[in-house]
Amino acid sequence: MATNHFIKRTLLVTCSFLTVSAGVFANENFTISDKLLHVFRQAFPDARQVKWLEEPDGYEVSFRQNDILTKVVYDKDAQFISSLRFYTEKNLPVTIIYRLHKKYPGKTVWGVTELSTEFSTEYDVILVDDRKWYRVHSDAEGNMQTIEKYNKD
Repeated sequence: MATNHFIKRTLLVTCSFLTVSAGVFANENFTISDKLLHVFRQAFPDARQVKWLEEPDGYEVSFRQNDILTKVVYDKDAQFISSLRFYTEKNLPVTIIYRLHKKYPGKTVWGVTELSTEFSTEYDVILVDDRKWYRVHSDAEGNMQTIEKYNKD
């Protein structure tokens, strides 16, 4: 029961962080440059529920596009630094889906966190079966490693 509680608590903390950090964006005592707005709109033309946060070294923007919650970090010169995307199996690359099903047969993808930088993309995938939760890390090539396993209670 403790491990199931731990997973639920971890997921709740993650969701709470996203919700609380979104509330921080309400402070709009800063100006987003035309250059940054142009770069953002070019990259994410269908973004909805857009909220900006000014950071010491740049800006963070959270939004939804195609039902995917996304957070992107830009520097002060409107250069992309990193992004986080939260989604389900259907948005994973086919190669990753194939390798997940091959390496973890009988498991279902519960959720995905994608981290991208200018140089790489990595995936943290939560899998579940009748008995356990699994946290699997994958690089863009599909090299996978089980990071954590928890019993379901």
